[in-house]
Amino acid sequence: SGTLEGQVVVDTAEDGLVQLVLDGADITATTNAAVTVQDAEKVAVILADGSTSSLTDAETYSAQDADGGPDGALFSTADLVIGGDGALSVTSHANDGIVSKDGLVIAGGDLTVDAGDDGIRGKDYLVVTGGTLDVTAAKDGLKSTEDGDETLGFVDV
Repeated sequence: SGTLEGQVVVDTAEDGLVQLVLDGADITATTNAAVTVQDAEKVAVILADGSTSSLTDAETYSAQDADGGPDGALFSTADLVIGGDGALSVTSHANDGIVSKDGLVIAGGDLTVDAGDDGIRGKDYLVVTGGTLDVTAAKDGLKSTEDGDETLGFVDV
């Protein structure tokens, strides 16, 4: 909880689940994504019951890697699950709102995304099993981009 002008970075070589609990957190990045998962096996963003949190990225990013990331206010190189009974507002000025370079599951929460590019994007898949979504995006609202494997690259709502 609280206010941060900066960035939260998850970077662990350990196997297992990393849990990031947002409980009234207001994170505004000045040079990049508000939350970046650089290295982890799987990450769960948990929206604490009754809380409202917000993530806002920088208007321009200081650096992006060869794969084009980080390129969202909430960016993950690992499988990402978002759940809980709280609310999350994500604002991305010129990039995507929520991005996973692996799979992305939205299992709960009240998510509001305002993005200058795509709203919510999972590379391998995007699955919505719960929660509510309000997505405003300059391009695609919900998207999956994997095209090298015919069993991946799907959106399931």
